[in-house]
Parts: sequence; structure tokens; C-alpha cells
Amino acid sequence: MSVAGAFKLPKYELLHRTSKTGYEFNVHSERWKIGHDYTLNWGLLNYQKADSELCQGLRLTLARMAEEVSEFHVKGCFTYIRCYFLDTPHYTGGEITEIQILNLKGTLSREDEYKLGTIRALLRNWIDWEYPGVQKDLTPFLDSLKLHGNVKGKPVLHSCPYSGPWTVTEQQLLMNWASNAFLNEQINLREYAWFMTCYQTARRPIQLRHLRIMDINVEVSKGKQIYSVSVPRAKKRGEAAGFRKSFRSLNITEDLFLVLINLAEKVQKKAKERLPNLTKYDLTQLPLFVGKEDSFDEIFSVGEFRKLLKDEPAKFHMNLADSSSLTRDVSRKCNAISERTGETIHFTPTRCRRTRATNLVRHGISGVQLAYLLDHGDTQNIGVYTGYTPELALRIFAKMNEAMGFLAAMFEERLIASESEAIRSGDPASRRHISGMKHVGNCAGSACDSGIKTCVSCARFQPLLHAPWDELLVDLTEEVEDRRESGASDLVLQSYDLAIVHIAAIMKACDDKIKSVNEGAA
Repeated sequence: MSVAGAFKLPKYELLHRTSKTGYEFNVHSERWKIGHDYTLNWGLLNYQKADSELCQGLRLTLARMAEEVSEFHVKGCFTYIRCYFLDTPHYTGGEITEIQILNLKGTLSREDEYKLGTIRALLRNWIDWEYPGVQKDLTPFLDSLKLHGNVKGKPVLHSCPYSGPWTVTEQQLLMNWASNAFLNEQINLREYAWFMTCYQTARRPIQLRHLRIMDINVEVSKGKQIYSVSVPRAKKRGEAAGFRKSFRSLNITEDLFLVLINLAEKVQKKAKERLPNLTKYDLTQLPLFVGKEDSFDEIFSVGEFRKLLKDEPAKFHMNLADSSSLTRDVSRKCNAISERTGETIHFTPTRCRRTRATNLVRHGISGVQLAYLLDHGDTQNIGVYTGYTPELALRIFAKMNEAMGFLAAMFEERLIASESEAIRSGDPASRRHISGMKHVGNCAGSACDSGIKTCVSCARFQPLLHAPWDELLVDLTEEVEDRRESGASDLVLQSYDLAIVHIAAIMKACDDKIKSVNEGAA
């Protein structure tokens, strides 16, 4: 590594990393091979202007991004911030400031403003992950920037696909990926619980890190069970400030409740293995998200456990580095493909908050109500989350072409030539039909009443090779048009996108399978 760009790696940061596509690299190395076709050459950086703090922040940000997002996007971020900012007169040294960004924007043509958009996505991650080298209060300014998108034939207006709120389709893709990944043991219970809690509560990581088992609640109201979680508040002043000093109750779904209960039982079991005499009350004081696997190994008595809880109440909870690592693990494993970029969707708790705010705004909620639902004390900063609400001018799936082969390959592994090949063969309850009672496949899991729109996105669904998939595609397309003519909102219309994409992938898988069989018989 260049002496000018040298820095001491924080103890919680790993020296050796693995990119999203499986290439290993050293954070201090001058060359990072992050993909088959992409290498970052740090020797090209102007170390005379970039001080050690900026070098540290940039390297650590891009290292984490390389683990979580596509190598193409990481390469673009590195190239644009180097060529259009750091190696130009706009950057005058030290930390990156608002004035420097404004100077850069003033020199870009309308057609090139999208490059600043890429730099902005990088800076947002840089700030969210709290690495040095960027002005701390830069976020509101970045969110206020109005930039023109990359022109490719026709302008497509959308939010930042890498750091902004997810579209309805991306949300469906993420939820389907997470449930299927947990079902297939690609992510563990702790990772699944973190994903679900971030997504469904849209609370800050610091709030979720402070959750304890006692915060999970269920009560019966008018014969119906109501599930909730008492979330510790953050960023408060006065008496409400401090570790778990104030709370706000938040209703949650039964699904999330069951996930958290299972996680709680796992944490309690681990603690009781070390301290079998813990009381029922003691067990409720345990964090939902424990910091280290060996957190209880250094505790030798219940008395010592209780004293630690009193003297160091956050002792067993995750810290910032732990939650960042957990988020990184989930994002790295995610293989849900965005319909906007054709690349894997980047998961962060901040995007969960921005998405929640965007969804609320779509439903007409704003101002004080929005601030309350996002757990803000006032309306001063809610624009951070709603400043780039998606306004999709065109319905596009051209970007999905590259991902279609990936989806088709997944379905090809599950295709069945007849019901006799199904996991639940002979079970009438496993059959899935479309209009006219036409058989299109079988469910390999437990029976549900979700309907074919959900089935085609489920990892347990086994599509029938010679089923009338073209008819189902036409039926859904016509249903979308009927709803559009009836005045349905974009939110409703977008809910069909995921099913349509998966049906198209099933059709491709069937075509590939039939072609392969015919070639083998020739």
C-alpha cells in the first residue's frame, strides 16, 4: 500500500474481504480484484490531495459495498469519485464538503449529472456506515440535490436504485428471497430476524440493538390477538435520553412475532446452558440480538450476571460493529434481482426506513403523522426519507433480461414433467390450478390459500412442464389492464409485476428444458 494512503485498520474491520461474486481481496492492497472483469487500482488515486482519513473512509466504504452489491456498481463508484471529483480542482483536500460537491455539480452537463448520482449513492453509504472523510451533516444536502438521470433513449424517472427506497416489486422480491432463503437454510434465524425486524419496523439499528426479550408483547382485544414490540427510542434529549430510558409501542405481524419468539427462545437456551439457575425474570432481560456468540462464557454466577446488567446494561447487546456485520452478512447473501438495475438488491436498515416512509406517503400520510410513525420527535428531518419518492414514468423490465436466465435456472431445477414427479404426488391438496381448473403445478410445502400469484414466487412450488403458462401470463396481463382502466393505483398495479416476471421465467425454463430434451433425443 502507498505510504501516502496508509491508515490503521480499526480492530472490528476485517483485513481480508470476499466480494459479492466470491473474489477475495486485501483492504490494504493496491489492487482489488472484485469480479471476473473488474479490478480497483488504488495506485491511480491522487494521494497528494487525499489524506489518510479520506483514504480510510473510501477504502472501507468500497470494501463493504464490494461485499454487498455488484462489482459493476462498485467499479462505477470508484471510477466516478476518482475521475470526476478527487482528481479534479473541485476537491481541495481534507474531508468531502457541501461546497466541493456543489462546485462539481456546476461543471457537469445535464447528460453527465447521473455520474454525480452514483457518487451520491457512495457518499450515502459512507455516511450511514460512519467512516471518516466526509462532512458529518452532509446527508440533508445530498438528499436535496436534484439530478437528471442517465439518458438511454427515453428518460426514466426513478429513485436511487442503490440507496433509495425500494419499489413495490423490489419489496416483494426481497420478502420472497428472505423467506425462501430461511426455508432453505441459506440464512440463519438471527439473520432472518434482523432482516424482518429492520424491514417491518423501519426503526434505526441502534433501537433494534437495544431490544430485549421482555419487549415482545401479545394481548387479546375483542377476541383477537394483538402483537406488538416496545421499541427503545433513540436520539432523544433530557430525561428520555439514555439506554432504554423511553419506549414506543409498535404493532407487528404474527409472522414477525413468531420469528422473534423463536429467536428469544434460542437466546434463552444459550444463556441457560451457561447459567441454569437464571429465573424467568432474568431470562426476559436478555437482548434479542446478542453481541458475541461467547457473551455468556465469561459469566460464572447468576449474581455476576445481574450485577453486569445493572452496571453495564448494554453488556450483552450488539454494538455498532456487530449490527453492521449482521447487515453486511444479510446483504451479501441476498440474490434477489432488482427490476430497475438487473443486479442484486442492496439491503440496509436505512433503505428500510426510506421505503417505509415512501409507502406511507403513497397512502397520503405526511407531516406529524409521518414523523410519529418513523419515531421522529418532530417533522424537521422527515424529508430525508421522503425526498426521493419513486415516480416511475415507464414500466420497464428490459433490465431483467440478464436476471431472467438466473430465475429460469432456478425454476428448471423444480420443473416436473407430470404429477408423479412431485414431492406430494397423489395429494389433491397440493395441486395448483388456473382458470378452467387447468393444472399448472404442485405445492411441495404445506397447503395455503395464497393463490397462483404467490405460488409462482414460492421456493416450494413445482411448475408443470407442459402447463398452459402462456394463458396464465395473458390472464394476469389482462387483469392488470382491467384494473388500470378501473382507476387502480400504481401501488396495486405494481403488485402484479413480480408474478409476471416469474411466469416469464417459468416459460423460459420450460422452453430450455424441452429444447434440451429434444436435442438429447436427436
